[in-house]
Amino acid sequence: MPITFAERAQGMGLNTTQSAKGLYSYEDRYGSVVYRQLACQPSIVEGEEHPTDGTFVPIIGIFTKTPTDVDYAYAGSVSNAYKFIGNDVLNERIRQSIREVGMPIIRENATFWDTMCRMRNEMILEGGITTPQAGDILPVIIVNNSYNGMRAATLSFGLALKNDRSVSVFGFSLGEMRQIHIASSNTQLSSAVASYMQVFTQDIQDMITQSFNTRITEQQMLSLLDVIEGIGKKRADKVSSILKQLNPPQEVGAVPQPPSSWQLFLALVRYSSLEPNLNIRRLLENAAESVLVIPGRMFDVLEKLQK
Repeated sequence: MPITFAERAQGMGLNTTQSAKGLYSYEDRYGSVVYRQLACQPSIVEGEEHPTDGTFVPIIGIFTKTPTDVDYAYAGSVSNAYKFIGNDVLNERIRQSIREVGMPIIRENATFWDTMCRMRNEMILEGGITTPQAGDILPVIIVNNSYNGMRAATLSFGLALKNDRSVSVFGFSLGEMRQIHIASSNTQLSSAVASYMQVFTQDIQDMITQSFNTRITEQQMLSLLDVIEGIGKKRADKVSSILKQLNPPQEVGAVPQPPSSWQLFLALVRYSSLEPNLNIRRLLENAAESVLVIPGRMFDVLEKLQK
């Protein structure tokens, strides 16, 4: 028979001191999560008992709270097959791999969604470059995790783009490492970080230059706007507004030239960085990635990291 959630709880890093009542918990700097075995309500009226009263069901309830909350909120359920990993357990594994490469983390930005069940933590590193087209660009390692099984734990690589006083962050879907690979040795994780840092240093400038010099066709633009409108017309309007600021007419009254791939990428990333819904944000980042001109060597390295 498959090993149950309860049998695996301690090995997954959950507190099992209250396992006698089917309760398993975890707490870190970001908040707390409790998993509880669900059961049918027992009868409270004599003579109205049913054979299913008090029966355990193969579903585990999720309850979460932030460090400042008093009460836990119900946040859904998982099956017995769910594989738990604590947010900061995962983050610390990635931090250690980054330290082993010798790249200081400048800052982290952890955001949560879906009743604290989804985390995205952006680790912005030193080792950035300055480009004439895009200004200061820094490498980013992005850690995703979920407590409800709706998204596997992942590690992805990306860019942080400084814009006046704000910073816009983008993560590649190409090169994303899933939980099965993150669970490998620290040496393999450090090697992946080192590979990305090398390709960032060598190829980011080429990617920006080629994307800046490539114009988006009308068909590409219409197809992309259709995709964005599919997740909300207001979002498409806001992206178009940002794009107009980045690609104004050369003369008053003149028809704007088609935007470059880089301008469209930048408009999408600036908007997606403000999007609180992590599912929508990922869709916008995928759209942004689709318009980039990624140099062959960089593409090959990112593709290998995914395997």
